[in-house]
Amino acid sequence: YRLDADLALRFAAEGSSKATALLMAILLARWLAADGFGAYSQTQALVAVLVPVALLGLGFAVIRRIAGAKDTDEISAPVVTALIVASMVTLPAAAVMWLFASELAVQFSNHPAATELVRTAAVLLPVAAWQSLIFEALRARQRVRAASALQIGEAALTLFAMILLFVVDRLDPVTAVGAVAALKFIFLVAGAMDFLRSQAIGPGHFRLLPLRGIKAVLALGIPFMIAGLGEVLMGLGDRVLVGSLAGADTVGRYAAAQTLVAILASWGAPYWWLLYPRMARAMTDGSSRAAIAATHRLFGNFIIWATPLAVMLALLGSQILTLAVGDDFLVSGMTVGVLVFAVFVNQATTPWEYFLYISGRAIFLMWVSLAWGAAAIAGILILLPELGLLGPAVAVAAARAGFAFCVVAAAGHAGAGLKMLPSQVTVRAIVALLAGAGVTTLIWLANTSAQVSAWYQAAAFVVIYLLVSLVTDRLQARRRSN
Repeated sequence: YRLDADLALRFAAEGSSKATALLMAILLARWLAADGFGAYSQTQALVAVLVPVALLGLGFAVIRRIAGAKDTDEISAPVVTALIVASMVTLPAAAVMWLFASELAVQFSNHPAATELVRTAAVLLPVAAWQSLIFEALRARQRVRAASALQIGEAALTLFAMILLFVVDRLDPVTAVGAVAALKFIFLVAGAMDFLRSQAIGPGHFRLLPLRGIKAVLALGIPFMIAGLGEVLMGLGDRVLVGSLAGADTVGRYAAAQTLVAILASWGAPYWWLLYPRMARAMTDGSSRAAIAATHRLFGNFIIWATPLAVMLALLGSQILTLAVGDDFLVSGMTVGVLVFAVFVNQATTPWEYFLYISGRAIFLMWVSLAWGAAAIAGILILLPELGLLGPAVAVAAARAGFAFCVVAAAGHAGAGLKMLPSQVTVRAIVALLAGAGVTTLIWLANTSAQVSAWYQAAAFVVIYLLVSLVTDRLQARRRSN
């Protein structure tokens, strides 16, 4: 389970960009206060919810179509078609948002700049959709270095732009979202230029798919779109809804906790970025063994290292949050722990989702994702008034767990099931997790009179986890050699 070169590069890109994004979130939270940061985060989440709908699932369809293509026309036509279709959806939607911003703002947020935020979101929507398509095309063609450089560059320049706006005393939620939109457009152009150059696509290759091809792409993409809508309802719809129901100040605290917990999702992103095209290529070639081998290599790395990271975030997340951005952003440790659980379950379900997508079970995923996304929204509406911020966290975590159960069960019926799970690494992680949790619990019980700092508990857990994991790995290796 060593890192290959592409995975190491993706980790470097994800680590640097997400570290920059986390630093930017901390600074924005301090500079904009809870209500300003909440308005900024809610606007970003609104666009993120709308993008999968506007794309009609064409991002996944493009990956599926061009991942193994050899001919230039086979590569360019799906991408050009996807961009045109996405434009036909996003531009009218953006126009409606702009024209009816005042009416929409009443339902969107209680922030004083809600109308301007809706209009800024209208500008960001088509840009984000176009950029998503181009970056998916780079992913499908395994342009790892180019995609990594673009990701790092966008994160760094966005942070620089926020600092510059603060220095010149022009930073507010509207200018922050506007800066994000402008920089996304710049990196959209840069990504498009790299894609054209690397795939040797000239003006003569700018053609559309035939009508039959467009129907086939939409038939594949629309189930992805509905599944993606369910995914964002479980992932970012909570942020939009909390802001609408409880106000910008409350969603600011919730978004800050989600931003911290997103470190765990960032740890998984490089694995899944590489897994889908590798799995798709292997299964297209009819090699299920190669697909499972690729899954084990990447999934095993995620399991063994994401487990201690999740525990650390659950133990220390609340304290880290208040230390970084102040007591105004206090979120209970239980809420942070439940959010960590939701993210971990979501990440660990990804290989089975990919398997079902590639094996033609997109319709099943569409309905299951939409159903559990609707369940998450219903849970938020019920639990938010009763439990505060813990309510949305519980609703999302329950929906994630239910979705995961359905997906793994369906993959089992399709012939994958637990074969996708790297058994030896999983056993190693479970043994190390139980040992670390046991020692941490004993330390806590032995110091009931003097409360042990969560930092010491977390440090003890990590040490025990790594030691037990190393010992278990050696025992497994000796057993295999015998």
